[in-house]
Amino acid sequence: MSLILQAFAEAESSRGGVILVSGDEGFGKSRLVHEVGRIAEEREFHLVHAGDGTFPPRSDDRPTLTVLDDLHTQTDQALLRRLTADLASLRRRPHLWLLTLRDQAYNLDVHRFVRALDDWGCTRLTLGRLSPDSVQELLTDVLGATPDIGLTALAAEAEGHPLLTTALATGLREDGKVRIVGRQAALLCTTVPRRLRSTVNCLLREQGEQVRDMLRTAAVLGPQFSLFELSAVLTDVPAVGLAALVQRAVDAGLLDCHDDGRLAFRNELLRRTVVDGTAPGVRQVLLTAASATDTGAAASHPPGERNAALLYARAVSSLDEGRTDQAREAATALFHNRAAVEDASGQAFALAMRSTCARLDGRPAEALRLSREATAVIPPGRADFMDQQVTNSVALELSLLGEPFEAERLLRKAECWAEPSGPPPQGLALAAVAARLLSLKGDHRRADQWIAEALGEVRKPDGTLLPLATTVQALAALRGGDLRDAEKLMARRHQEQVPAHRVICAQPDWVALQIAAERYGAPRAVELLDRQYADLVTGPLLVTEEPGAAAWLVRTALAGRAPHLAEQVVRTVRTLAHDNADYAPLSVSALHAAGLLHQDEAALGRARREYRCSWAAGGAAEDLGILLLARGRGESAAVRQFGAARELYEEAGALRDAARVAARVRLSTAPSTRPSENRPVGPEKELTHSERAVADLVVLGMTNRQVAGKLHLSSYTVNYHLRNIFRKFGIKSRVELARCYQDDTTAVPELALRHSARPA
Repeated sequence: MSLILQAFAEAESSRGGVILVSGDEGFGKSRLVHEVGRIAEEREFHLVHAGDGTFPPRSDDRPTLTVLDDLHTQTDQALLRRLTADLASLRRRPHLWLLTLRDQAYNLDVHRFVRALDDWGCTRLTLGRLSPDSVQELLTDVLGATPDIGLTALAAEAEGHPLLTTALATGLREDGKVRIVGRQAALLCTTVPRRLRSTVNCLLREQGEQVRDMLRTAAVLGPQFSLFELSAVLTDVPAVGLAALVQRAVDAGLLDCHDDGRLAFRNELLRRTVVDGTAPGVRQVLLTAASATDTGAAASHPPGERNAALLYARAVSSLDEGRTDQAREAATALFHNRAAVEDASGQAFALAMRSTCARLDGRPAEALRLSREATAVIPPGRADFMDQQVTNSVALELSLLGEPFEAERLLRKAECWAEPSGPPPQGLALAAVAARLLSLKGDHRRADQWIAEALGEVRKPDGTLLPLATTVQALAALRGGDLRDAEKLMARRHQEQVPAHRVICAQPDWVALQIAAERYGAPRAVELLDRQYADLVTGPLLVTEEPGAAAWLVRTALAGRAPHLAEQVVRTVRTLAHDNADYAPLSVSALHAAGLLHQDEAALGRARREYRCSWAAGGAAEDLGILLLARGRGESAAVRQFGAARELYEEAGALRDAARVAARVRLSTAPSTRPSENRPVGPEKELTHSERAVADLVVLGMTNRQVAGKLHLSSYTVNYHLRNIFRKFGIKSRVELARCYQDDTTAVPELALRHSARPA
């Protein structure tokens, strides 16, 4: 309590603070909140409950206590981002925050917020179990007498759980099951008191119906049991689903997992109360089912197989809740478990999980190494459905680490996908990843088509896949210039996403932010970055996934008159680049972002040359052109950069950006109603480098697909260039284009690609 009183005193002196109280369910968090609220009233603090949707304005100079109880249940991302953004100014205000959460039971968004609180320097209070002396004091206080040996032994079965110990003592007194003789309280019978049974029922209801039913069954099996013994009774629950339920009970502090793989209730009093609350007839049925389990069946499922299911569930649930340390630990154990039986798919899944954990923690170099190890483990040839899902997960991870071509090769190796020009993959999961790969290569139109076809084939799409799938479609609309359609798609994404599951990539928020910036301008984007999307600035995900994102954030922050935000972006990406020296994309991103912030021509030019992402390189070229114009270095030099930017944007399928750059150099992008006026004098005039490269190959008789293969472009981008060529020549066919070339020169253009589609 002394730490809390000290925090109040500092807040009264306009030095705000944060108190983060953690503990398992029933450890006294709500009681502490009530007590702190009483102290706040005595000190005349204004009391605000953030969970009710209210929040004190930053300009409020009144001493204020903001309470957010049960932080682990929060799914309001906007609230968490607002709190994160307000941390920067909290030390200069008379505001005190009191937050409570249950250990190991929160999602990825809450995990990020808690990490931000720790980095900021919050005061942590952990409510643990009661010591034996504290249990004695509690019993004496409730019963009005010192407990005897029998009563002390019964209370010890609660293992120091504050809520259960209090409910036991109060229930025994209320039911008249304690006799006071002199100054000592003696236990009359060991029947579970009604209050304790009611308290345990409330604890079980908190975990959901499925976990409650599983725990009732487990309690009847005895003090210790195995996952296989449990599955033999709960035959209607799939093994992986049962493992996930067990993991939730472990995370909630209700079950323990021993080193030998056996499970046990965290305290015997809880188990005995659950058994006592189960009808005798139901107990008999469960015991009969357990005793009838075939021992031969048990032998056919060795401990390694049963442990694998538990490790899988632990890794998935931990990752979904943002506990990357525990997810990585479970995935590592799963890898060794599967390696012992030469299960390639299981090893690949474990490596992919570890890669995801490393990427979330800001270690993309390690993540890429793990993803490549997973790729090497996956055998070639067509696999079954589950193996395809594992391959798909590894491919997605590679794409998020900037390696779409490696991801595509993996999908072909496992025969999950034929080729980009072929039919779309079957199933939404594979179609979403394959469409993302097309999007990264600039073929946004085909990516949109593949997602639409996959969504049309399923009656009820998996809600965990919709954010990624819909975002790919929204990005296609944004890059193509259809802002209204992009907004509609993102609105649908918000309506259909599953709150309980988190997308472990930044692309949905990234695309939503770009759409808002296009529609409402840089000031609105800055406002969103200060609140709703604060983690895009301070976290590692966005700048790892999107090479041009850091520079875009700096550009937007400067346009929105928020230089502090631009500086924060540069600090973030520089730190990540320093910590991941072997991961080149971050170094280039840091170079571009810093060059833009400090107006460094050399840095911008180098970033343009070193980027592997066409869209990011186009941004660097455009930034350099704008800087050259502003410094009066010659319009021709700036125009050359704008021309290069336009080609790179076109290569990336970013037609909206290409049109913006074209407008800078007064090049019309609208179709002409009088083709003869726009007809070039010869094929080398008014065509961009990319258009000339396409034209050189088309007049040789190559198809769009063949041209795309030669120039490493998408067929969609080749078609776009070809339409521009036809417009500029005032023609409508390839035959007419060949004639134009023949009219201009007697020699057939050389096959050598003199005009690169990407500037040097």
